[in-house]
This record gives sequence, structure tokens and C-alpha cells, in this order.
Amino acid sequence: MSLKDYVSRMKEDQKEIYYISGENIDTLKNSPQLEGFKARGLEVLLFKDTIDDFWLQSVLEYDEKNFTSVTKGSIDLNSFDTTEKGDNKKKKSTPKTSKKVEKLIEILKETLADDVSDVTISTRLTSSPSCLIAAQNEVDLKMERILKTQQQYDTSAKRILEINGDHSLIKKLAESTANDQVKDAAYLLLDQAKISLGEPVSNPTEFAKRLNYFIENGS
Repeated sequence: MSLKDYVSRMKEDQKEIYYISGENIDTLKNSPQLEGFKARGLEVLLFKDTIDDFWLQSVLEYDEKNFTSVTKGSIDLNSFDTTEKGDNKKKKSTPKTSKKVEKLIEILKETLADDVSDVTISTRLTSSPSCLIAAQNEVDLKMERILKTQQQYDTSAKRILEINGDHSLIKKLAESTANDQVKDAAYLLLDQAKISLGEPVSNPTEFAKRLNYFIENGS
């Protein structure tokens, strides 16, 4: 599909050209960062060639619409209705965060302070509990990996962990913030987000221990 055809298929209220890039199209289609866009019927371009990432750094816009990576920065999808019909259709609204979820976010930020720059509620997620994105002033996730491979990027840059406030796991954790195991769950959320990107977890042994604990205890 040409870029012109893509733009012609966009919703009238979609003012930006959203895209995601990676090595495998099937993996991209199942990226957690795409869930909110799919739910709202928004068009997202999938790029798998490395040259596309460099091209996007110089082109910036097409047909007066900016190219916007779905794995970077703050994107408010609540300005769009979902494509569900009837009573299940979600109207445009500003998400509300409960006090318990706010407390959970505080714990996640404190626990993962060495690994992420921030923890926020996501509008990108609908079925996954967490995902990683790059900050607005950083390159997107695919370009970051390319530059790291070429040793042209500061590997100390931290990503942002987004969590799905409507996910049953997040709700359960929010009810258990007094439990010390919430800190272990924080690392599982981070590792799960890394795995969904096709990236290795920081400490496979600790990941396995934490996962086994939660499976054995039904948490």
C-alpha cells in the first residue's frame, strides 16, 4: 500500500501518521503498543526495513501530517472512540486513576528507579498489562536498538514503563500494595514488557525465580 493510499484510509480526526518499525511484521502486528490504536480503528504504518528508520528521521511529515512513532512519547488516544458497537463502545473521556493505582505507581517508580525514567498509565494498552516506550525527546525503540548496535547511542537513556490501569493484574497489584511481593511483580512487569519487544531480560535467573514464585502461589 502506498503512503497516499494509507493517508486516504485514515479517520478524519486522525491528524498524524502513526507508525511502528521492527524486524518482523508478525511481531509488529502483535505489539502491545498497537492495542489502543487497533481498538480505535486507527491506521498505523508497519516498517521492517532499517532504511525506513533513517528515512523517517529526515522526512518528518507527509501531506501536512507529522510522522509519529507509537513507541515514543505521550499519545492521548482517549480523544478517539473505540470501534466497538453498542454498549461496549467507549466514548471520549479522560481516564481516572484510583488512589490505589496511584499508590502502586509510586511503588513501581521507586522499585524500578534504576531501570526506567517513569511509570505512567497508558492509553496504548487494552489487553496487555505493561509496555515500554521511549521518552518524547529520545529516539523511538527500533532506532534506539539500531544506534546501540552501531555504538552511536547513549545506552544510559531510560525508557518509560506504561501500565494498563484496566488490566486485572494491575488492579490486583493495586489492592496488594502492602505486600512486599509487589516489588517482585514490578520487575516481572518490566521483564514482560522487554520480552514483548523481543529483548532479553536483565537477569534471567531472577526472572525465573520471581515467575516460579507467583505461579506456585497463584498470585
